[in-house]
Amino acid sequence: MLRKLTLIFLFNTFLISGITTFVYSSPKLSQDNQNVLYESGSLFFNGFTGNGIIEVYSIIGNKIITERVLELSQFEYSVSLELGNMYIIRVIVNGEVKTFKIVAS
Repeated sequence: MLRKLTLIFLFNTFLISGITTFVYSSPKLSQDNQNVLYESGSLFFNGFTGNGIIEVYSIIGNKIITERVLELSQFEYSVSLELGNMYIIRVIVNGEVKTFKIVAS
């Protein structure tokens, strides 16, 4: 079952506002254990298998990182994120997009 979610990001008056559309599928029972954690300067991806793409965005929609990964099983990615800020993490596997919000702490 696919759902379409439209997020509107409002930028500063000096920037152009835009609309970003994410398409995601409802989680299946076997995928409930998928998660992304940020700890000690690394992003940890749990519950994913196979190759995929990882994207990290600031909360206002600026893309920070795009990384292609050959094997997501227990994958760890070292990245320095500003503590206390919220980030959006997109994991794309087999054409399915999973979106997570994290706060760097």
